[in-house]
Amino acid sequence: MSKLTKIFVTKYALSSGPFSVMAETQNEGSMASWKGDGYWNYAHGKEFWLTEEEALADCERRRKDKLASIDKQAKKLKAMTFTIKELADGQ
Repeated sequence: MSKLTKIFVTKYALSSGPFSVMAETQNEGSMASWKGDGYWNYAHGKEFWLTEEEALADCERRRKDKLASIDKQAKKLKAMTFTIKELADGQ
């Protein structure tokens, strides 16, 4: 068993929120695993951080990116126009 390290998980920042947990890190710190609710959980790459400051910065980045995505989607929906197509019988 590897040494446990406190990590800050941000992969759920926009749904259930970020959290900290004691986890094993593997692959030179690019993956973390921890047991919770009877099963193993995993975080990879930029889904977890080793400091609270980095984790909070990632949460803000995720929020900013999501808001930009929503704005882009809203612009696309506002620009949409609809027409009714006349189909030939039997189509």
